[in-house]
Amino acid sequence: MELLEAIKSRRSVRAYKPDPVSEEVLTELLEVARWAPSATNTQPWEFFVLTGNALEDLNHATTANIREGMKPNPDIAALETPPKGPYATRQQKFFKQILDLVKPEEGTNKMQNWFEMSASNYNAPALIIIVADKSAPGWFIFDIGIVTQTIALAAQEYGLGTCILGDTAAYPDCVRRVTGIPESKRIIIGIAVGYPDWDDPLNSLQTGREPVEKLVTWCRTAETR
Repeated sequence: MELLEAIKSRRSVRAYKPDPVSEEVLTELLEVARWAPSATNTQPWEFFVLTGNALEDLNHATTANIREGMKPNPDIAALETPPKGPYATRQQKFFKQILDLVKPEEGTNKMQNWFEMSASNYNAPALIIIVADKSAPGWFIFDIGIVTQTIALAAQEYGLGTCILGDTAAYPDCVRRVTGIPESKRIIIGIAVGYPDWDDPLNSLQTGREPVEKLVTWCRTAETR
């Protein structure tokens, strides 16, 4: 797949086939991703890959936290900062789009059902958890974002879909209990990985983007005072 096509066609996949993703393919994917750039080549990322029973245990534990109304407690408090202004408007538009596609289970509303689906990684057969050691320098959060995007783009070359999930970081104690990730490492983000089920309505969602004219300010001549 050509790079520009991959960037424009990438989407969050929220329904997956049950087919497992082999460790060989996941290793190749991370082999590619490790070439992502980082500030002064610090490479502050580490990967924990969950499949099989380990992933099922995490899904059950995280879903239970949501059903019990447990408040998220991410390692980085800023990850829970709610959006405001135009960002909140865009988020609300997304909520409406996704909830129109969710079929709630008996006894739950659409929002609750969607939260639980997200917490269980949309039943993807694999989950990549990206962590950074607490000794990582200040720019590490940007570097984690870069390597996350690299994984999401490269996955398409293997016929895989991904969904970048903040829920993985929402309950770090739960994640550590299942994975053994030490306290010395911050849990930053999760990436659901699997083969997309394109027949599922959840994968019909296409989000828009702001026009470039609203995002770019051209500074062609320096101001003088």
